[in-house]
This record gives sequence, C-alpha cells and structure tokens, in this order.
Amino acid sequence: MPPFVAYSTSHIVVLLIILALGVFLPSLIKRHTSATVTRIVSISLGVLLLLSKLLEPFFRLASFGSWQNDLPLHLCDIAGILTGVLLINRSYLLYEINYFWALGGTALAVLTPELRNGFPHVDFYFYFFTHGMIIVCIIFATRVFNYRPTLKSIWRAFVATAIYAVLVAPVNWLLGTNYLYLCAKPTNATLFDYLGPWPWYLLSLVPASFIIFFIYYSPFWVADLVRKKPS
Repeated sequence: MPPFVAYSTSHIVVLLIILALGVFLPSLIKRHTSATVTRIVSISLGVLLLLSKLLEPFFRLASFGSWQNDLPLHLCDIAGILTGVLLINRSYLLYEINYFWALGGTALAVLTPELRNGFPHVDFYFYFFTHGMIIVCIIFATRVFNYRPTLKSIWRAFVATAIYAVLVAPVNWLLGTNYLYLCAKPTNATLFDYLGPWPWYLLSLVPASFIIFFIYYSPFWVADLVRKKPS
C-alpha cells in the first residue's frame, strides 16, 4: 500500500467530503424532518460512531499494530466515544467538552494526520471515517440540538483535558506508549512542531489550548455581542 501523503488527492477529497457532510447533513435534518426522524438519525449516528471507534483498534491490530499502541486511549478515541454517547442521550456536559475536543483536536488531526498508510489501506478508511464522523456529529449537535458552548465551557474542556492527561500518563509509563503525545511529538508535521522541544511543548500547550478553544468559541461570542448591540 502507498504511504499517506498530506494534501494528496485522496486527502483533499476526504476533507471536502467531511466539510460537505458537516454543512449539509445538519441543515437537511433540521429543516426537512420531524422530531421522531431527527431522534432516529441522531441515535443512528451515535451508534455508528461508537461501533467504529470500538472496532478500529481490532482492525489496526489485525493489520499492522500492537495492542499497546492501539488501545482506544488517544484523545480522539475518547472524543469519539463520548460524542457517540452525546448523540444518543443528548448530554450537554459531554457536548461542552467534545465541542472543543472535536474542533480543536480532531479537526487538527484531520488536517495534519498522524497516519502511515494512504488510500486505499483500511487504516486510511478507519482514520478518516472515525475522525470525520466526530467533526460531523459535533456540528450536527450544534445545529440540530441547538447546543452551543459558553465561556465556562472553555474551562470545563481544559480541566477535562488536564484530568485525562494525568490519568493516561501512568499508562504511557507502564506500556511505553505515547497517548495524548505526552512523551514525544507526532512524527508528521503538526502544530506541535511550533511549540518547542519535549518536554517544553507540554507547557506551551497550556496557552495554545486556551487560544484554540477561544477561537472555536469566538463565533458565538461575536454573535452575542451583535445581539446585545443597541440598534
């Protein structure tokens, strides 16, 4: 199988598909379906995302992986599982956290993938299907459920990320893994390359996370300011 090449034709096509689904699927469901159909679609998307995230490690292990490195412990894995649950039970707390994890983390993972195998390897399909589904489903929850983050949501997402880092650090130490990229930068070119060497980039991630989270909150912030502006 050919190696993955960032912004190759296959990569760009996948990005366009994710963008199209994120724009048109929520609009279609919101405007042209009943509450019952909306509920069925949201639960179906949630179940599909959960199944794909739970099956992905087994396909990786069967094709080329090792069980230590293919546990569903990357932040995008947790975001995918929680987003699936969110679509099923409409938990706003899960939305607050996963809004920033999906758009601040998973979107970057789609733009700068840590991926060895290109199209048509099964790893290529699983990577972009699961990551793309997370993004589409968070946009779906925002548009269809009328959910939105607040300033407090930024803090909740940051605290949740810090707690998860503390929990996964011992796993990295015991298994010699690199979940959450706590032990080394991704091998491919990513935002981490601009944050300094290890371990200093871990400190740089603190202000970088707040900046990224605020960027994704800013459309709602601007909308609030416009609504409050006197006519």
